[in-house]
Amino acid sequence: MDTFFKLVGWLSLALAALVKLILAAIVVEVISDVVLRNLDYRPISWGVSATEYGLLYSAFLPMPWLVRIKGHVFVEFLRRALPGPGRRVLEKLVYAVCIGLCLYLTWYAFAAFLDAVRTGAYETKTFDMPKWLIFLPISLGFFLSAFEWTRYLVGRDSLYDIDVLDREGL
Repeated sequence: MDTFFKLVGWLSLALAALVKLILAAIVVEVISDVVLRNLDYRPISWGVSATEYGLLYSAFLPMPWLVRIKGHVFVEFLRRALPGPGRRVLEKLVYAVCIGLCLYLTWYAFAAFLDAVRTGAYETKTFDMPKWLIFLPISLGFFLSAFEWTRYLVGRDSLYDIDVLDREGL
C-alpha cells in the first residue's frame, strides 16, 4: 500500500511541477500582451483564452499535491476543543467526507469528460478547445486527491500534524 501511495505522490508532484510551467507561460503571455499593447501593436488574440484554460489547470492539477503536503486551509477550533480520542474520530470523519466529496466530483466531472469525448464537443472562444480537455484536469485532480485523503484515513500521518511536516518528502 505504501508503494501505491508513493506512486500517487510522485504523480501528484509531477502535476504540480507541470502547473509551475503553465503559470510561467501565463506570466510570459500577460507581459507580452501588455508590452504589445503599449507599443501600439495588436495583442495576442488567443492569449486571454489560453490564460483562462491555464488557470483552470492551475486550480485542479496541483490539488492532490497540496493535500499531500498539508497545504490546504483547514479550521481546527472544533478539533482542539475535543479530547484526544474525539480528535482522532473527527479527523477520520473529515477524511471520509473529503474522500466522498472528491469521488463524487470525480464521477461528475468524468461523466462530463466522457460525454464531451462521445459528442466531440468544443469550447469555442478565440480558438477551439475540445471540451474533454476542460474536464480532464478536474477529474484527475479530484481522483488523485481522493487517494491522498485515503492515505490520511488508513495511514499513520495526520493532516493536523504540522510540526512534523516534510514538504518535500514523499
